[in-house]
This record gives sequence, C-alpha cells and structure tokens, in this order.
Amino acid sequence: MLLNNAKTMSYIVPLPTRPKLACADPIILPGHRCFIQTTGTPSDRQLFQESMHNGLIGDYQIRVKSTQLDAIDLNAHRPHGFIWDPALLSPALRQRLIIDPEQPQSVLANQLSLLNTSLDAPAVNLIGATPTLMVTPRFDLIWTTAAYASQLGVVQLVESSRIAHFADGASAVIRDTEALNTGPVLFLSDPADSQPVKPVCPFQAQDKQQRLTFTSTVTQPIPAQWAGKAVTSISVLEKFTLYFMQNAAPDQPEHCIWVPMHLPIVWGWSIRVQQRYDGVWDIFRKKLILPQSSTEAPALPLWQNNSLA
Repeated sequence: MLLNNAKTMSYIVPLPTRPKLACADPIILPGHRCFIQTTGTPSDRQLFQESMHNGLIGDYQIRVKSTQLDAIDLNAHRPHGFIWDPALLSPALRQRLIIDPEQPQSVLANQLSLLNTSLDAPAVNLIGATPTLMVTPRFDLIWTTAAYASQLGVVQLVESSRIAHFADGASAVIRDTEALNTGPVLFLSDPADSQPVKPVCPFQAQDKQQRLTFTSTVTQPIPAQWAGKAVTSISVLEKFTLYFMQNAAPDQPEHCIWVPMHLPIVWGWSIRVQQRYDGVWDIFRKKLILPQSSTEAPALPLWQNNSLA
C-alpha cells in the first residue's frame, strides 16, 4: 500500500461518466434479472462464458465472509442472468436477452453524483475511558432515482496493517489482512455486524432526488496493554476501497442484485501515535490518501474474508 503526502483535506471529484441519464436501451436496466436465448452451440457457450466481463453475470451473492460471482448456467430449465453494467453489453449479448416483463421500463437511469469529498484530520479522542485513534472521510452526494425505486448502499474493502509497539522495542500484530493472502477484505468495525452492504439512506421511491452526506468513521482503540505488555505506541497503515451500490429489491435476490453506481473510491492513511510522558497520546507521524475515484480497482467489489475474521 502506497500513501502519498497530502497538503489539503478536500477536493472536487469529477462527476461519474456512468450511468448516463439516458440508457442506450430503454428496457435494459442494471441490477435486474433477464432471461437468455441460447442455441447450445460451442460458440454460444463461449459467448456466455465471457459475459462476466461484458456486463452480464449468472449471479452475484454478497455475504459478510465472502462474495460469489457465478457464470450463467446454460443447462438450467430457463437460463437467466443479471445485468451489472448495460454499457458493457455487446450487440451479440443484447440480441440474446429476454427482459423480465416484471422489471421497470424507462428511458432514464438512476444516477449518483459525487459532488465533493473530504477527510477529517486524524485525531485521538476518548471513547469512554479508552483513547481512540480515528479518521472520518466525507462524501457529498446527489442520489436520483429517475428510472425506478431503489436502495443506495455502500461496501467498504480494506487492506490493513495495525501494530502495537512496546517499550522494549518489540511489537505485536493487531491486524494484518495481507497475511491472509486473499486481497482486500470486507471492512467491519463491529463483531455483531451482519450487513456487508450498509444503507446510505432509506429506500428511495421512483422519480425522487436528494442531496446527502455520507460519513464513515474508522477507529483504532489504543489499549493500555497487548499480549500482557504495556503499549507505548500504535501504528496503522490502511487503504480503503469504497463502492456505492444500488439494489431495486434487496429482499428479492432472485430478481435483483447489488450493482455499482459510481467508480470505486480509494482513500487511506498511514499514522503512528505514541504516549507522552504525561500520559497523553499524540500523533507524531501521518500520511494520507485523500478520497479519489479509481479506474484501477475492480469494478465489482469481491472479497474472501473480512477485517474481523
């Protein structure tokens, strides 16, 4: 994870290029089920084996422990799939789709505009009697459901290294996701958390628009002891990838899946805090990645573990 020095705490993010206000095809909407015409020929099978990279997947299952991305089952009684990005559909794929008559039809598309991002300066605050290191990214959004009612949610993945340091020069790992060798993991802050996708706002009806600010505070409690030894400092190195997602029917996975509404957004921090002679915890080293859209991160969030596993 590479972190660069940051001199400012906010900047304007370019508006997303997708989804467009008008769909290329007024009846093909992201996240919805469609049925498939297939001839059963080898070329046909090749077409649908490659469809994951071309906007069409068999299923996308999201769980706290992992995600599962399935190919289209052409042997099913009635083959079907889900459109996760209509802009990627090839003409050959479009010709094979039978749109579910139950899905909404519109010449418009839902849209999420990211107006501005900022990152609150990291700080050490007391939560109860425990000093806690924290940082908060902020995202100013306009959420428009011009085509159909939908739920806006967010998924956060993280690559994380957190280490406790002791007076004798030794250290102990609090968290190291890279040791799992599975890539970024789902970020969770509460062991009781069972929601991989967090709602950003209430379910929004069709033809509505709202401006809102989404925040997500990341914390690291500073324990007095770790592994039976007094802690003198804590270091944190983390890179987050955040995905704003929508789902027209979160309670009906057979009809709709979660799909991205914006390019992935990457931010991060590298920081170390240590205790002064008077017992106060001070930040004495920090580097920040301000939130910015990324074309390098995977378009769909995928993970095989979470940060509390």
